[in-house]
Amino acid sequence: MTIPIDNGYFPRVQVSQDRGRCPTCRATLLVRGPEEVVIRNAILKVDGASGRVTAKCPRCKSWVEVPLKYVG
Repeated sequence: MTIPIDNGYFPRVQVSQDRGRCPTCRATLLVRGPEEVVIRNAILKVDGASGRVTAKCPRCKSWVEVPLKYVG
């Protein structure tokens, strides 16, 4: 028997505001410019209903909310 993996098993955490680092392992995920936000080396996941975007940290593999919103 297999157990489906969903967001319920992996709690989302907010990216810390100081230089866009992962709160778990402190890896740099976001680079903020004057008019842009660059997400470095991460897999993105979008929740279609809410438009919330999460990125998978390349170092510790936790899902981290990023300051993006999907409109579509």
